[in-house]
Amino acid sequence: MIIMQLLRIVLLVSAVGAVCLPSAQAAEPIRLITVEEARLPAAGAASSPERNLTRGPGIDRLAPPAIGLDGPFRFAVKFKPRNSVPVDPASVRVTYRRQPAVDLTPRVKAFLTADGIDAPAVIVPPGRHIIEIEATDKEGRLGRGQVTLTVEAPK
Repeated sequence: MIIMQLLRIVLLVSAVGAVCLPSAQAAEPIRLITVEEARLPAAGAASSPERNLTRGPGIDRLAPPAIGLDGPFRFAVKFKPRNSVPVDPASVRVTYRRQPAVDLTPRVKAFLTADGIDAPAVIVPPGRHIIEIEATDKEGRLGRGQVTLTVEAPK
């Protein structure tokens, strides 16, 4: 009788732990940029984005602030559709501007929607990092934006 009650308690605790585990893992920060990638040479002026010839979607930075970052932080941008034409989430590309460029899209894919990107906790090494975001709307018009992150070394 006591063994059956203990077994039920163990099974209940295991079930609760299994349900809670995915949410605990979701709270783990993702490494947006690795130390090795940060050591790559900075991209030159020749690889800067060209002017958009069409009025594609706008890209606005929501978080984090531009400077003074330390530890995990929220990385969020909002897509601004033009003429009510939504962004195609499959078209979004997130690139770390280095030589060679580093595709960060797979790292933020889970946080990507037609409205933008909202990663609650990311980590990047100390330094100045330029991230370029490209999004195409459902009519094929391209929009570009850049986010510069300046991360301070831990004290």
